[in-house]
Amino acid sequence: MQLNKSRKSIWVLLGICFLMCIALMMIGTFSYLLKGWLIWDFEKPFPFGKKEIMTILKISFLGIPVGMVFWIFSIR
Repeated sequence: MQLNKSRKSIWVLLGICFLMCIALMMIGTFSYLLKGWLIWDFEKPFPFGKKEIMTILKISFLGIPVGMVFWIFSIR
């Protein structure tokens, strides 16, 4: 495998973006669940709903520009 390959595959770009989205989604979910667990009053329902899920999905879409930066500048 050549490390300094001039042609970059579009599949690599899609893979990097997908993996970055998944990683950010996992980090966001863990952080919201940890926050909810720390502030949870046991007499009330668990504080995790649609609003938090939408926020995690919005944050996970940042994986697309981050993946493109990794792909363009060949960060290894």
